[in-house]
Amino acid sequence: MSSAPILFLDIDDVLCVNQPYSGFDLIDVFKGQHSDPKAVFQKIFRAHARVVLKHIHDELDEKPRYVISSTWRQHFTREQMDIIFRKTGLDFVADRLHPVWATAAISHRCMRSEDIEQWLDEYHEGEPFAILDDTFSGPSLLPALKSNGHRFSGRVVLCKECVGLMPEHAESLLQALRRTPDIDGQKGAQ
Repeated sequence: MSSAPILFLDIDDVLCVNQPYSGFDLIDVFKGQHSDPKAVFQKIFRAHARVVLKHIHDELDEKPRYVISSTWRQHFTREQMDIIFRKTGLDFVADRLHPVWATAAISHRCMRSEDIEQWLDEYHEGEPFAILDDTFSGPSLLPALKSNGHRFSGRVVLCKECVGLMPEHAESLLQALRRTPDIDGQKGAQ
């Protein structure tokens, strides 16, 4: 069993709030069709979101593994995601992408919870985990915020649209990433 905690990472409205650039700009960069690729890489992710994610990473002794649950997994290859993270100052994410780096897009209506559940059913080895998403793409995760008996209870943080990851999200994520799930995938001992 691996001891490295796993962070399921959404990107839109977590790191990228589409101001001034969006994932579509990165698609154009990789197609060689954007007029200012350097600016896209410099400004695509919010500075404060990068700082908070780095803080979480450092607080966990640089051990977390990252699994991309964002729709970006459907538009970019692992190699492209590696480039994106490295050119945006998130080298530590690129360095710690899980070998199974992304959830499969199995659901038709953005049922993020189903994609994550499938990944956990196939690859989870009992590590602590947390899910970082947003209110727009993560409504299927809302039951975990309302029910203590939910498999993801105490493990989901939803960022506000157009705001992204903020310092106040860090403690909840750290608590989840330090807590091993019990045998049923419910809350585990700290």
